[in-house]
Amino acid sequence: MKKIYKLLLALLIVSGCGVKGGPYPPLTDAPETVKKVSIKQQDGELVVYWNYIPRYADGRKMTENFRFEIYSFEHRIIKKIKKSGNLYWFRLPFYQEKEYCFRFKVSTRKASSVFSRYFCYIPTFNYPKLKPEFEISIVREGMKLEWKTSKMRTDIYRSPDRVYYPVPVKVLKDNSYIDRQVKENVRYCYYITYEDRNGVESSPSDIKCRVYRDIFPPEPPKNPKIIKKNGKIYLIWTESSSKDVIGYIIEINDKPVNKTPVKTYILQIPDYKKGEIIKIYAVDKSGNKSSPAILK
Repeated sequence: MKKIYKLLLALLIVSGCGVKGGPYPPLTDAPETVKKVSIKQQDGELVVYWNYIPRYADGRKMTENFRFEIYSFEHRIIKKIKKSGNLYWFRLPFYQEKEYCFRFKVSTRKASSVFSRYFCYIPTFNYPKLKPEFEISIVREGMKLEWKTSKMRTDIYRSPDRVYYPVPVKVLKDNSYIDRQVKENVRYCYYITYEDRNGVESSPSDIKCRVYRDIFPPEPPKNPKIIKKNGKIYLIWTESSSKDVIGYIIEINDKPVNKTPVKTYILQIPDYKKGEIIKIYAVDKSGNKSSPAILK
């Protein structure tokens, strides 16, 4: 009896120590579905946009080509989808004040994702009818946009291309905006809309593009002086207050001492003669030259 009991106990222990399921989910060729979609209204169109990082449903990075399939309650919607980075969007005209709903599926040659949930929006014909206009100019701080004062908020949109990008960089209640996040010799495109208290936007303005160029000279250096030390003659000055200065050009009697800007505030000038006119110019990284600091 004891032998039988020990045998049964051993069998129970062995069966309880079997290998369990692995810690990772099984691999799949099905893409991950779209998780979050935003919908808004501009004029008589719905703007539908979402972020998507291509991955398989098991979390692995997806490197093969894929496409989005978009469905309403009634049928599949065939629209050209625009893309910028991981942001995707399309525009859809509406003709009724009813609920518009969309769900998404991601497909490759091998497999398709599960359907996303439905994302819905009810548009209105009561949207701002005024199409905004604006002017764009280069100022020292960046790109400046100006438009007529409105009681509504203004949405500012920016992109590198001439497209109606769906996500604003700024929403404000003002009649001007300075984009300080600009770089030299880079083109920026903008458009604006008016937005009412319900978050419904007007028709977009025309898109305007411009290349940012620093056309503003730096602040000049100050307090030029001649000093003598150990029998040598030195020119010293207080540096320009501008942060993008790369150096200084010095002239004596309108003849350049150096052609390449020197990053210093003290310079030996062995051939200097009293009464000569010295000019010191600050030069910034865009090549702009300041007005001179003059020493007579």
